[in-house]
Amino acid sequence: MPMIIKKDWLTIGEVSELTGVPIHTLRYWESEFDGYFSPLRTSGRQRRYDEEAVDRVLEIKALLKEEKYSIAGARQVLSRKPDLSRDFPAAPEALTPAARPAEAGNGPPELMQNLAGLLLEHQTM
Repeated sequence: MPMIIKKDWLTIGEVSELTGVPIHTLRYWESEFDGYFSPLRTSGRQRRYDEEAVDRVLEIKALLKEEKYSIAGARQVLSRKPDLSRDFPAAPEALTPAARPAEAGNGPPELMQNLAGLLLEHQTM
């Protein structure tokens, strides 16, 4: 898939600005969604986000903020993805009432449209 982002990677600050997710929240999600969301690191330990990492940030944001899943519920939804079931086990906690079954319409094409919209909006500012 061609990069929508014009650079090979973005800094945590750029991702925060682009997605509307605070820097401290990105760091927290990195620990909570270990195995699914792990940005690349430089030798100096600085985070570098490629397009896939930005897609995953947007997917996590949609699950938590728009779909109103709990962290445990979002982990479970992500663990059901066929390409991740081996690498990203669901959290052992029981689902909270806010966690509900996944609905249609949360796949990668929608995420790419969201990312493209955010990038266009960001460029016009």
